[in-house]
Amino acid sequence: MVLSGFVNAQNDSIIISFKTQFENNLVELNDLYCWSDSTFYPGTFKIKSIQNIQAEFEKLNLSVFSEFDNRTEEFYWFLDGLGIVEKQNLIRYFSFYENEFETVLKNENLPIELKYLAPALSAMNQNAVNADGKVGVWQLTYFQAVLNGININKLVDERFNVSLATRAAARQIKQNVIQFGNIDLAVAAYILGTVKVRNALFFAEKRDRNVNEFLPEYFAETVTVFQAMTLFFYANKFKVAAEYLVKKSTPDTVIINRKLHFQQVSEVLRIPENELQFLNPQYKFLIISDDSESNKLILPTGKSDDFVLWQDSIYSKYDSTSFDLVTQKIEYAPSPNRQYTHESVKDLKIEGKTKIQYRLKTGDVLGIIAENYDVRVADLKYWNNIYNERKIQAGKKLDIFVDNDKVDYYLNLASQKSKKEEITMVEKIQKNSTLKIYEDLNSAKKIEHIVKNGESPYTIAKKYKGVSPDDILEWNNIDDARKIQIGQKLIVYLKE
Repeated sequence: MVLSGFVNAQNDSIIISFKTQFENNLVELNDLYCWSDSTFYPGTFKIKSIQNIQAEFEKLNLSVFSEFDNRTEEFYWFLDGLGIVEKQNLIRYFSFYENEFETVLKNENLPIELKYLAPALSAMNQNAVNADGKVGVWQLTYFQAVLNGININKLVDERFNVSLATRAAARQIKQNVIQFGNIDLAVAAYILGTVKVRNALFFAEKRDRNVNEFLPEYFAETVTVFQAMTLFFYANKFKVAAEYLVKKSTPDTVIINRKLHFQQVSEVLRIPENELQFLNPQYKFLIISDDSESNKLILPTGKSDDFVLWQDSIYSKYDSTSFDLVTQKIEYAPSPNRQYTHESVKDLKIEGKTKIQYRLKTGDVLGIIAENYDVRVADLKYWNNIYNERKIQAGKKLDIFVDNDKVDYYLNLASQKSKKEEITMVEKIQKNSTLKIYEDLNSAKKIEHIVKNGESPYTIAKKYKGVSPDDILEWNNIDDARKIQIGQKLIVYLKE
């Protein structure tokens, strides 16, 4: 299935909004520390413009989104018209990671041209965070990340680490290919979430129409930018300096086993704090905690010996104020109908939408509910006056506003979920697709897996043939992948 036909239905403001987001990411890309370092990835550029956009696109013979979108030309000329410094930074930083992108994609047996998805989503800004909470060059959601081995907590978000995020993104797209059997739909599910794609397929089949008519507009503009970005990097190249390839060295890595702030390292070893931040973007507040024996700090080449020599001075250079976390509290914009905290937003009406209610259950999180009902977490919080999503309570009802023509579908979805929860654990296992090949549970070999540091349902599932991350969660009655702990015993069923 090739997804096509998005262009005619789109409004010009869509591309404009994407351009604004792209420009903001590009500004942040230009502020990265590496551009102030003359030794960072030196080389020469080959800059040129394509005249016949569609003809050149067809020559590429892409296997992802291969049907040319007429508005791709508009965004290509936007890229072509960037200032020379912005253009060169984008090209050079993409080139810096291009080989790594290709290697990871090949390992997952995915099309190599998917390497252009990262710059399309984030302008290669490793610090990119969009309004929906997607993070990093691959714009991973929280659940895509944790289900693919990415560590996220109060102090660490490995989605900002380009290398780790690349592997997680490729794994997620590979899982989507297995689920949907189609690369275009797999990428759509990566960008929008699997629920939105399944919903679109349901409505397309029910109404005998093209699936793209039921996909959000954001996906259409992403396809447009992906195609334009592919053409942009096809026309513009970066050749690495020969002397860099000869002298190329990797940064040093040291193990941190005590609480540490970047400022302590910076002041003792005379390494600019913003350089440390560039090398270690996953540490959100420049703090490395002491709750793990394997925390790593990347240092400039040749600095590991200095760290070992001066580590007592580094750790002792302690300022308690460095570890005070100050985060900005962001509130949803008030409205005339807004009530006091803890009260519902009364008498709220939204044109073209109908209010339905969802009863919260143990283990529910707003992110999953929002994805299931194709709304934003911010909307759920506003509609229900939720100021702290961690304090939602089982049994309470959430107001959710859905499109008028989809009310029956979402009401049916809620009904199906309620019935599904009444199924016992054994019935769940028997219904699991991985075990359909078994006559019954007695024919499956039951083993115990002890969770090790850094393992996730995804990494555990990969160790056992025919086992998926969902199987791991189902068999062990786990409703949240984040709840597995080091040393925990998990049940795994294997075919004899």
